Amino acid sequence: MTSIKKKDILNCIDYCKQNKLFDKLNKVYSNVPSGDCAGCGNCCMESVGINLIEFINIFEYLNENKELRKKSLSNVIDYYFLEFTKKSACPFKDEDNRCLIYEVRPLNCRLFGHWKKEDYNKNLSNVTQRNIEYNKIVKSKYGFDISNEVVNYKIKYCEDFIPQNDYLSKSDRLGFADELMTLDSNIYSKGIIDIEFKDRGIVEYFIDYFFNEDVSYSIKIRVTKDEDVREIAINRLKKILL
Repeated sequence: MTSIKKKDILNCIDYCKQNKLFDKLNKVYSNVPSGDCAGCGNCCMESVGINLIEFINIFEYLNENKELRKKSLSNVIDYYFLEFTKKSACPFKDEDNRCLIYEVRPLNCRLFGHWKKEDYNKNLSNVTQRNIEYNKIVKSKYGFDISNEVVNYKIKYCEDFIPQNDYLSKSDRLGFADELMTLDSNIYSKGIIDIEFKDRGIVEYFIDYFFNEDVSYSIKIRVTKDEDVREIAINRLKKILL
């Protein structure tokens, strides 16, 4: 059984449409200040954290374009199961550095560039330290090291992005996040989806849609440790799932 059931997602989509939660989500998005972005795609290099309402919104968007769905989710599978061996770009970035889901891109993507440099670099240091600690846990439990490229990869502060007005303060950024948490709480409180409330990246949401969490992680460990089965296993998963 998967961690996130398809019938629950479909029920959530219906609920969000009936109660205009997607409209409320888009209103939050529209209030994020704009800025001048060079479009280099250097920031699109991770499984960015998203909210439940955002996952449901992206799921519905992909359902309306089957070709885009297959391409994107194939990239998602590659990203997740190769995550310990190499650093990959966001699975929703194409070969021309364009976002495949730009219209429904998550809040964290919209906020990138709006940070003050000192705030951003402080957060970046915390992320790197968490990566180092997680690598120690994996090494102790499974006997291998996550690739140094992955552990030490940093999405550098963007000097080229020019915000519309001024940079957002931490409280401003958290204010947008709180609004999405309120929308999430509305969905959870109705009991229409049976998943654990926790932080997930966009990749992890879709992987939990495909698999039970323990199963997907077990496969990930196996293909990381056994290079001979890696390509065969991943291609087989794609044939089954897509």
